[in-house]
Amino acid sequence: MNSTIFSYLVGLMMCLAAVVFVSLYFVTAGYGQFRTKQWGWSIAGKVAWMLMELPVFIVMLGIWWLSPLKWQLPQLVFFLLFELHYLQRSLVFPLLMKGRSLMPVSIITMGIVFNVANGVLQGGGLYWFPNPDYQDGAAYLLRWNAIAGILLFLVGMAVNLHSDH
Repeated sequence: MNSTIFSYLVGLMMCLAAVVFVSLYFVTAGYGQFRTKQWGWSIAGKVAWMLMELPVFIVMLGIWWLSPLKWQLPQLVFFLLFELHYLQRSLVFPLLMKGRSLMPVSIITMGIVFNVANGVLQGGGLYWFPNPDYQDGAAYLLRWNAIAGILLFLVGMAVNLHSDH
């Protein structure tokens, strides 16, 4: 894959996000309390959540493992934050879920497709077509935008963890 194709895929993902955002004002997502039989066959929510979220963790891990840049400090820090988030979302959060909710396989499939694409694009941005400024190593992580991004991530994760409980 070259950088032009990668940029088009990022743009496509952004367009799809906009379409989904608008669509969800008109279509009720068929999971949780809104699950209906019209969404098709369903499986246990805990298993469904793991199946849906684990692919992005695995995809990013694979991209990191195969990259010659895997030990470069900015990429490593962002990789670890990404993996921490998805470790929590794919393995810890489902174990905290209460009840016996069901999730339709159609929703799970959409989640898997999104998460694989997300992993490829996030991993590609870190390891295939990295920001040239990452070459500054630790100095990059001391820039205002890196600090702000890491702080925003940590606040978001704290809110997420609080909401999960």
